[in-house]
Amino acid sequence: MDITGSVTAQERAYTYLRDRILNLEFKPNAALRTQAIAAATELSRTPVREALVRLEQAGLVVREGGWGYRVRPISFKEAMDVYKVREALEVEAVTEALPLLEATSFAHLRACLKTAEEKLRQRRAKEFRENTRRFHRSIALATGNSFLISMLLTIEDRIHLLGAMMAKHHGDHPQQSLAENYALLKALESRDGAAAVAAVRKHVSSAREVITRYVLTEDAQLAR
Repeated sequence: MDITGSVTAQERAYTYLRDRILNLEFKPNAALRTQAIAAATELSRTPVREALVRLEQAGLVVREGGWGYRVRPISFKEAMDVYKVREALEVEAVTEALPLLEATSFAHLRACLKTAEEKLRQRRAKEFRENTRRFHRSIALATGNSFLISMLLTIEDRIHLLGAMMAKHHGDHPQQSLAENYALLKALESRDGAAAVAAVRKHVSSAREVITRYVLTEDAQLAR
């Protein structure tokens, strides 16, 4: 296989595994066997192994020995740390983005939320989460601050995974999350920096509270 083909195969394996981990199709601590994944994706074991190494580096899987892996659980402390860092970074993002946002920026942000709202009505939770993350990612991108963007992207997979956990066990939270994001958009459109910061803090705090309740349920998947 040529280099281009090899990269494509690895990306296919990586996307296959990452999507299923982030959407809880492969649950925390689930075993990931190279041969089984290769058969499921109709790929050779080499790109699957390469994809698993990438996922290990990203903190989504852990190696068990040889080429055996399992999905890495998120501890309660790690979840709290993610939200602490997320709040600081997203507050900075809205603060820096606010003076730079234009009419086209607001139209794009509103389109993200409108699409998320439609996906929620259709009970398509995965697409709902993707569009709400696109909303927040777009605010960060508007800052033009490459370091800030890079740091947010580093924790984005964990935010997505925690969102999937919340959606599974607390069905009311997506509606609350959507309302909070619309409140943030309204504050941005009004050029009200204080209200925008307060909206971000409330949004992250609400998610943190849901995760805390989630950990207390009997079937919680977070490692304690």
